[in-house]
Amino acid sequence: MKSYEDCPPQVFKIQGELLLALSQLFAQGGERLPQTLIPLVKSCSAIADHYKVEKLHLTNKVLAQYSEADDDEYLVMCYEFNRLFVGPAAPVAPPYESVYLSPDHLVMREQTLAVREIYRRENLQAVGQRHEPDDFISIELEFAAYLLNRIIEAEATKNNAKIQLYKTLYREFWNQHLGLWLGTFAHTISQSAKHPVFSSLSNVLSTLLTLHTPLNTKEAHYETFAPQISRGSSSCCL
Repeated sequence: MKSYEDCPPQVFKIQGELLLALSQLFAQGGERLPQTLIPLVKSCSAIADHYKVEKLHLTNKVLAQYSEADDDEYLVMCYEFNRLFVGPAAPVAPPYESVYLSPDHLVMREQTLAVREIYRRENLQAVGQRHEPDDFISIELEFAAYLLNRIIEAEATKNNAKIQLYKTLYREFWNQHLGLWLGTFAHTISQSAKHPVFSSLSNVLSTLLTLHTPLNTKEAHYETFAPQISRGSSSCCL
């Protein structure tokens, strides 16, 4: 497997498509799984083919099977999505960076403000910011895909300064944010999921982490996370 820095544009493209497919799945919620599973299956297939990841092929067969499920099965999947990520009870696997990395395991902590500042450096702001914190997994995944797309654009115009700029930004964003909590998040889903689609989703997230191994600067030891999730004071929000 080539190192991240040596990836050609077409590889950045399929990685970006996987990031966006995952982002949309979390953003659209359980009610939209019939629509969001289809692009996830497509992007997983491209990644599995390129990197020859047999485990991902097997995982993708499960996702493809349930992308054609009937309405009753989709309702079961919707309930499981909400149990894991939304509520109304405390979600089993909260999809927010600060819950995993802040000392008090709350949302809207310093990690939220840190990623917001990174978005601002690119003159970006999370859409619907009043509804989801900036460290919501969907937003972080979409921003990572944005950075990969900027690398592709810079390579197309042979702008070496921008190529290095956005490769550095991507590496920093991964090392300081997504790469620090994605493994624990995936492991928590794996240990808690009661439906094959979400066990498969955990495998996709774990594969994504493995693909970024050259970027990861810290050895990870994952334990099941059982948060007492609650929201921090609104004074943490801008």
